[in-house]
Amino acid sequence: MALVVGNGAYPTAALTNPRADAELIAAALSSVGFKVTTVLDARLDTLRGAVVEFGRQLRASGSIGLFYYAGHGVQVDGENFLIPVDADISDASEVALTSLALSEVLRAMEHGNEGLNIAILDACRNNPFLKVTGRGIAMGLAPVQAPSGTLIAFATGPGQVALDGAGRNSPYTAALAEEVPSAGVPVEEVFRRTRRKVLDQSHGRQTPWEHSSLTAEFFFRPKVAEPEASARLAERPKAQAAEELARLAELSDWLAIRSSTDKAELRRHLQRYPDGVFAELVQMKLARIGAAEKVAAAEAEDPWAWLTSDSPPPALPTGLGDAEKIYEKAVKIELAAASLVAGHAGKAGASSSATAAPERRDPKVVVDLYRRAADMGLPAAMFRLAQVYDKGQGVTRDLGEAARWYGKAARFGHAGAMAALGVMNEFGDGTKQDLAMAVKLYRRAADAGDPQGLTSLAFLYQTGKGVSRDWPEARKLYNQAADKAVPRAMFNLALMLIRGQGGKVDLKQAVHLLKGASESGHAGAMRELAFLYDEGRGVAKAPKLAAEMLIASYRAGNKDPWLDVRRRPDVWSFATKREIQRQLASSGLYSGRAHGLINAATRQALDKLVGAAEQVASGDHPEQGD
Repeated sequence: MALVVGNGAYPTAALTNPRADAELIAAALSSVGFKVTTVLDARLDTLRGAVVEFGRQLRASGSIGLFYYAGHGVQVDGENFLIPVDADISDASEVALTSLALSEVLRAMEHGNEGLNIAILDACRNNPFLKVTGRGIAMGLAPVQAPSGTLIAFATGPGQVALDGAGRNSPYTAALAEEVPSAGVPVEEVFRRTRRKVLDQSHGRQTPWEHSSLTAEFFFRPKVAEPEASARLAERPKAQAAEELARLAELSDWLAIRSSTDKAELRRHLQRYPDGVFAELVQMKLARIGAAEKVAAAEAEDPWAWLTSDSPPPALPTGLGDAEKIYEKAVKIELAAASLVAGHAGKAGASSSATAAPERRDPKVVVDLYRRAADMGLPAAMFRLAQVYDKGQGVTRDLGEAARWYGKAARFGHAGAMAALGVMNEFGDGTKQDLAMAVKLYRRAADAGDPQGLTSLAFLYQTGKGVSRDWPEARKLYNQAADKAVPRAMFNLALMLIRGQGGKVDLKQAVHLLKGASESGHAGAMRELAFLYDEGRGVAKAPKLAAEMLIASYRAGNKDPWLDVRRRPDVWSFATKREIQRQLASSGLYSGRAHGLINAATRQALDKLVGAAEQVASGDHPEQGD
């Protein structure tokens, strides 16, 4: 939270810059996530009231506090005072009665929270009160000892007078506003860069000064990625490979229990693979064995009536045993091809080895089998057929057809289909964009425990898309999905923990989540870990690990790290850039010295690395018949 004050409309010795300075710094702080309160040309009662309310807000929220003041300020007997526009000072003894002591502001902020506070004073302008009677008034402002956890920044050194500048803004505020939005720059470095700019512009006549007792690291804008909106829109090749291997293991277990009537054995399979391709078949088998109650409901004329009301899904067609066998055959053929590519042909199940080789290599056979089972009324087959059209696996990609089959499966209560159809409604893929419908579909899927439904609904609450922004609710939903090991949920939740959205900052848990997502092949999580290892946020600084994560993210097909290093090399430490060069050299892509400068040879090596990643990403996918 920030309180920004600009006082310029003094009856005598008016200042032209403070109002514009306050507006400029308020915009810069808002752009990096501060909730800003701006007070312009404040009288004493307004100024003191704003500071009191600021302290109350800090106490209530536990936020980081920042106070900025532009205007006249004086020191009397070594204490600094901020001058309101209605001050009428004729004697030094009147300053304390008609002005606000800086110590009052610091006390309000110190009591506001136990974390980190920043006070910025561009208040050392030409002093119109030096000629008043009495002793004690001196030029400029006095040095201040910052309370623990506080940084105090002055536009110029103790006892010195700052320049107003010839432009719209003072040199100090203009320079500071340029540096605040810099990504990945610690707060101390922001002020060092500001000081260098002011020294350069003033030809050495003005030297900004700070006193710091900070005990924690702070970045106005950390190097943090944006949350991932949809796994479907940005699929990761390595994540797909891991998914294929998991499905192979599930198939092997299913073949061992498909004829079983032991409910405990079936429930163990369901517990191990709650979102697997055979999960719905196991549930149906349990329902038949336990003589589960069948729900009968007339199908409404509106195919979405079940969604807009509390109507239960329609009853499943009877006699789905043949459809289950056809579905099972399609899965076996599909995964047999995947096992050949993955080098696990012998692990796909001995019973599948008799499948004809042409079937293994012809995805159209698989599509036809899914379609037959779907036409017979099997929701799992409807969902898989929708995925085939969604991704263009063995058929021409057709998002409209995908939406139609997702809709059919969703009407029968298939949670995964609800989540997938929610994505299509959210982004207008295959259907008109309808955020209200997307929210309803995600909510239904989330209530059924679907991990993608939980994740997508959490994203809407995190970003305020289609719903009122609710960070605590987003955290809760992401947590539920992260417990199911959904990489996108783990990544997005980690970003919220890093930013302190919806609760306290928790870098330790964020690192744990990012490592889990990275192990699942999530390239964005690898890149985020590179940021943290480079800066030493939540972990010890580790340039070697930062470089490894960055290069792993490249290899997983993410171009963002390539842009980070190639176009914004200054945001990475020299140690990390040297490690990048060493690791590129060990891969045979770079032959220069590890000097930490991203030169032409390094850029060429990075281009080769991106090219290799793109070649992997564009290779034939097992589900496309390779």
